[in-house]
Amino acid sequence: MTAYTLFPGCLISLRFPQFEVATIKVLKKLGVELKQLEDITCCPEPLSMQMLNLKSWYTIAARNICAAERVGNDLLTLCNGCNTTLFRVNRDLKINKELRDVVNKILKEVGKKFEGKIEVKSILRVLYEDIEPDLIRKHVESPLHGIKVAVHYGCHIFDELKEYDDIKNPKSLKHIITALGADVVSYKSETLCCAAFARSIDEDISIKAVDEKLSDLIDAGADCLVVICPYCFLQYDLGQIVMNRKLKKGFRIPVLYLTQLMGLAFGFTPYDMGLEFHKVKPTRNLLMTSNK
Repeated sequence: MTAYTLFPGCLISLRFPQFEVATIKVLKKLGVELKQLEDITCCPEPLSMQMLNLKSWYTIAARNICAAERVGNDLLTLCNGCNTTLFRVNRDLKINKELRDVVNKILKEVGKKFEGKIEVKSILRVLYEDIEPDLIRKHVESPLHGIKVAVHYGCHIFDELKEYDDIKNPKSLKHIITALGADVVSYKSETLCCAAFARSIDEDISIKAVDEKLSDLIDAGADCLVVICPYCFLQYDLGQIVMNRKLKKGFRIPVLYLTQLMGLAFGFTPYDMGLEFHKVKPTRNLLMTSNK
């Protein structure tokens, strides 16, 4: 059985544990074992922490990677932000000896050393590159025929995405969803940032970004939006409710984490996938199709 070490990240652990549960169930069905990490911290966050103290950003991330190195498997991330931090730090420390020596000097004080023995991979990369859509297709029990799915990659995945996909026209997420039997719909703002991080600075900009995205989804005829990042999920699920109130709109577009949609196609129930915790509930059309 293939094994990875899981790094769920702060937001999933604290607010969206259903994503972790869905991922564990789906990957187990695909023959993948997930090892749990202990003694870890925030990744840390990839934007503000770099600006505050770059050395600390590298060191904290390296400490988390050291925990995964002790387990011995590649590190699997469920959050685009976590992936950006851990992927970049793992890559930079492997190729930059001077930086590695600086970080390891600090880590030595807590009895740790970055050795560069593992890779950091997102859930998208593992599903697309390691497991592959053809194997995913073989495990589908309730094909999502007739369901029109829109995808949102999210900004922070593009650092890693360029390693295995065309970042100008990415197809990896679409191939996985197609393997589930669903139809992928294209729309104008597909690569637009969710603007979640703008909310604390200018809420109007953040809300307008949600409005633009959801308006494009309606025009494209999408039944749901699939994301691979908890921050993007928060922006389009809860943010959708906020946007409806402020702009007096009536959008009701379900947002699912990728492994939740996969779980429905694999025969798991909406309850198994934790869909009752979403602010915008999945449509009857989606649930009926997945339970055929």
